[in-house]
Amino acid sequence: MKIIRLLFLLCLWSGQVLAAGPAKVATIDRALWPEAIDSREAFDRASAAEILQFASMMNTVPLGSEEEIETFTGLKQVNFASVAQWREKTQRQLMQGYGNATGQTGIDRWETLLELADERLPTLNSQWLKASAQFYQYYLFEQVRLAALFPRISSEILTYDQSELTGENYADGEFLLTFDDGPHPTRTKQLITQLTEKEIHATFFVLGHKLAEAKNKALYQNQCLGSHGWRHRAHKDLSWSKSSVEKTVQALAPFSSLNTQKGFRPPYGMRTAEISAWLREQGHPVYLWNIDSQDWNGKMSAKQVSDRVTTLMLLWRKGIILFHDIHPKANIALPELDHLVNQTRLKWRSCI
Repeated sequence: MKIIRLLFLLCLWSGQVLAAGPAKVATIDRALWPEAIDSREAFDRASAAEILQFASMMNTVPLGSEEEIETFTGLKQVNFASVAQWREKTQRQLMQGYGNATGQTGIDRWETLLELADERLPTLNSQWLKASAQFYQYYLFEQVRLAALFPRISSEILTYDQSELTGENYADGEFLLTFDDGPHPTRTKQLITQLTEKEIHATFFVLGHKLAEAKNKALYQNQCLGSHGWRHRAHKDLSWSKSSVEKTVQALAPFSSLNTQKGFRPPYGMRTAEISAWLREQGHPVYLWNIDSQDWNGKMSAKQVSDRVTTLMLLWRKGIILFHDIHPKANIALPELDHLVNQTRLKWRSCI
C-alpha cells in the first residue's frame, strides 16, 4: 500500500513547481454511474454517493501533522492551521450536504458519516467506485495543496472574512455561472447568445484593458459584469491593485448589462488580507468559487470538463462555478449542464 501511495504522489508531483497547479487534475467518466440523473431524486442518490466517497477518501489520507501534509502534497513549506481549517469546513459541508441529499437528520458527527460510507459504498457499482476513488484522490490533492499554501499563496480555498463569496452559503441546489478573462473577439458573443437563449443570467469578470478596446457596448446586455482587474496578474501589491480595480471600474461604465456589479474576482483567486480589507471598504465584494471547471487546462477535453463540473455539483450541491469565456470548452459544456439543471429541478442563480 505504501508503494502504491508513493507512486501516486510521484505522479501528482511530476513537473510541478511551487506556484503551479498539480500535474494531474480530477476527472471521471460520468457514464460509469449506473443511473441516469434525470430527476431530483436521482440527483440526490448520486450526490449522496459522491459525498460518501469523498468523506472516505479524506479519512484514508493522514493529514494530522505538518510532516504528513508535506508528504502528501510534496510541498516543503505548509500551513498546518489552514489545512485544519479547510478540513473542519469541508467536513461540516459534507455532513450538511448528505443530510440534504438523503433527508436524514442527525448527521452532526464526522464519525457517523464515515460509518455510513463504510456501510453503503461497498453496495455501489464497482466500476464507478474504482473510477470515483481515483477522482477523489486527485481532488483531495488539489484541495489540500491549495490549503497548505494559504495564505502565503492565496486562492479560492479559504476566505479572509465573510464578505468574500464562494457560493457555500447559497441555497441547496443553487449554482451561479461565472466566466473570467474576457471579452474574447468571438467566443464571448457565442456564449452570451447561448446563455440568453437558455434564459441564464451569468456574471462575466472582465479584464479592464480588453474591455476598453471592445467596440460593442451592448455585448453584455443580457448578463452581468464584474471586474477581473486591469490585467491578468496576481493582485498582491496594494498600490497596483487599487489602480487596477479603479481603472477597470471606469472601463465598465459605458457597457450596458443587466447589472454592472462592483464585484471583483482576483486572478488565480490571489489577493492579500490587506487588499481584501480595502476592497471591502470600497464596496467591492470578492467573488471566489468552489467549483473549478479546469476549462483552461489543455489536457482536459470539453467532455472531461463537463463531467468534472457535474461531479462537483453533485458533491457540493451549491456554489459558484468558474469557467473562462476565452476558451471554447464552456460553450460546449453548457448545454449538458443546463440539461442537468432542468432535469433535476436545480436552479441557476441569477446574477441580478
